[in-house]
Amino acid sequence: MAITQVNSTDTLDQWRAKTQTISTNMGDLATLTTSASNLVSAVNELDNEQGTLSSLATTNKGNLVAAINELNTDINNLTGLSAIPRPVLMALA
Repeated sequence: MAITQVNSTDTLDQWRAKTQTISTNMGDLATLTTSASNLVSAVNELDNEQGTLSSLATTNKGNLVAAINELNTDINNLTGLSAIPRPVLMALA
């Protein structure tokens, strides 16, 4: 997506059209599913909620899904624990 810039030489109609493009690209703030009231706050809220990825105790620290998948694989590869139901195994962790 190209950056939309309103230039000082734009006509009023060009300014209007570009402003609408910017608004459309941002989306409807009323549909945010966070408690934030603007896009920057919403992104920051989501970033803060996921925590510090570098603090993960997994090898993969790139994203939460990869870290969870790593743990899932590790649990599935455990030997001698196959008789323990997964909820009990998770409670032990």
